[in-house]
Amino acid sequence: MPRVDSIAPFRPVHELSILDLRHAPVPGLIRQLAVPASIGMIFSTLLNVTDTWYAGLLSPTALAALSLAGPVFFLVMTLGIGVGQATNALVGNRLGADRPDEARLMAFQSIGFAVVVSLLAALMAFFATPSLFASMGGEAPYLEPATSYINIVLLGSAFFALSIVMNAILNTRGDTTSYRNAQIVAFVANIGLDPLFMFVLDMGVAGVAVATFCVQGGVLAWLAWKVSKLDFLAGATAAEFVPVPVRWLEIARQSLPTSASMMLVAIGSLIIVAFVAPFGESALAAYGVALRIEQLLLLPTIGINIAALSLAGVAYGAGNLARVREIYTVGLRYAVVLMLVGAVILAVFARQLMSLFSPDPAVQDIGVTYLYFEAVILPAYALTFLSAALLQALKRPAVALYFNIVRQLIGQLLLFWIAVELLDSGITGIWWSVLIVNWVLGALIVVAVRRTIAARENEPVPPTAPAQPMLATTPEPS
Repeated sequence: MPRVDSIAPFRPVHELSILDLRHAPVPGLIRQLAVPASIGMIFSTLLNVTDTWYAGLLSPTALAALSLAGPVFFLVMTLGIGVGQATNALVGNRLGADRPDEARLMAFQSIGFAVVVSLLAALMAFFATPSLFASMGGEAPYLEPATSYINIVLLGSAFFALSIVMNAILNTRGDTTSYRNAQIVAFVANIGLDPLFMFVLDMGVAGVAVATFCVQGGVLAWLAWKVSKLDFLAGATAAEFVPVPVRWLEIARQSLPTSASMMLVAIGSLIIVAFVAPFGESALAAYGVALRIEQLLLLPTIGINIAALSLAGVAYGAGNLARVREIYTVGLRYAVVLMLVGAVILAVFARQLMSLFSPDPAVQDIGVTYLYFEAVILPAYALTFLSAALLQALKRPAVALYFNIVRQLIGQLLLFWIAVELLDSGITGIWWSVLIVNWVLGALIVVAVRRTIAARENEPVPPTAPAQPMLATTPEPS
């Protein structure tokens, strides 16, 4: 494998300059990374909203089919997301340690790992889909279109996983704009492709899946081209993608806890639904609408998470624990401020936001009450999400998994049972339980991260520290 010179390796040949992730002021870097990342996430979400909107134009059956297929595909994608976050941390650690040759190896190994894992997950999902749909109550009118949709989308699962990994590699070099640009173009393209396949070519719900397949293929092609222009990855050979067992094991150890954590989030939502459902259709509808509103408000925080993971991964690789601590502190400050702004929006406009999705007064009343609770919970989400990102950068993703087990499973089940069964507090007791469990676990995980950083600072030699003095990587013209 070619050795990349450590004196000036950190510059992609397709850019005039690159952010100095190891030395530039942290507050500015977080803003520069987080804003494009957040915009990319917004357009990715809007792309899915477009699919839902067109499906609604087709028929209620089509809408139900997408709703049925969504959770299955999400379960498959959690593996790709886990590999992406692992790639960000592992490649970033090595770049921060002035070891671009090892970063190169890890990048190519992560790409191969993502392909194999996503294909295996898609294959298992293909055979498990009938049972999964049956367990979710899939019925004849929308079962067939849901099956057609998920089968086509599963064919493109590797596209999704590879796009996430390619973006993670770019993130380690401070590039969050490529993903943003790709998602904007994908959103615009999807607006035209959905009706083309659904109505002009008369493919129905399957047309949504074909459009998604095409759009994600384009996103992958763009991100892969961007990655190929990074100097430490130039001139890839087929041999570099051949699995190296020790590297695949490292990727698995780093990615599987994150994937499991994301699966627990989905399970946690199902637990809430199970406890809300007995309070009637209006309560269930209100929770569904409020959840969508909450997810939109959380998108800026996801951008902060991406920035913090990228920066902390590089800083940790460089053995600069003081900078890791600063990244965490500044990231928390930004994330909490953003969530406080979101809290004000919910507190002031809860009724108006609910009315955008449902004209039913009963749904609005329940949803408004929940959004008031969410206004108080939002900063706790900021603590939890950013802490999980830092633990990933510190190569301790399992710690976040343990907290998620308590937050999503043990805590919720225990508090919901106490509130509903013992105290007979009604649906408000469920909202109080969600508030309590998120704030308690949010505070505890912050303590865990700070202790982890302190423990690393006491280590005699950081695990990926460079053997030679760090060299500045100030921007240079291409």
